[in-house]
Amino acid sequence: MYIVSFVFARSGSKGIKNKNLLKFKRTSLLGNSILQSKKSHYIKRTFVSTDSQKIILEAKKNKAEVPFVRPKNLAKDNTPEIFSWRHAVEFLDKKLNINPDYIVSLPTTSPLR
Repeated sequence: MYIVSFVFARSGSKGIKNKNLLKFKRTSLLGNSILQSKKSHYIKRTFVSTDSQKIILEAKKNKAEVPFVRPKNLAKDNTPEIFSWRHAVEFLDKKLNINPDYIVSLPTTSPLR
C-alpha cells in the first residue's frame, strides 16, 4: 500500500499573518505537520502545497517535497480546498507519475492531532 501526505499551507491569512510559520514546540506549525508525517511508518512521502516562497523554504528545511507552486487562484480565502486537492492529485498523477492508494491531509492548524 502506497500512502502519501499533503500539507496545504497558503500565504495571505487574514486572521493571523504568516500563521503557518508560527512556532509550536520549537518548530513552525508547518514543520510540526511535516515532522508528524515523517514519524508515521505508513506515509512514504510528504508533500506541501503552497503559493508562498517562505513556506517553501520552511517545508524544504523540514525535508518535505514541494514539487510545484500552487497557482494564486487556488490560494484565495474563498477558494474551496477541494480545488487545491484536485490540482495536487493531478500533478502527482500527470507530472510525477505517482498514484497513491491513500492521501493523508495534515492541516498545520491542528498541531495536537
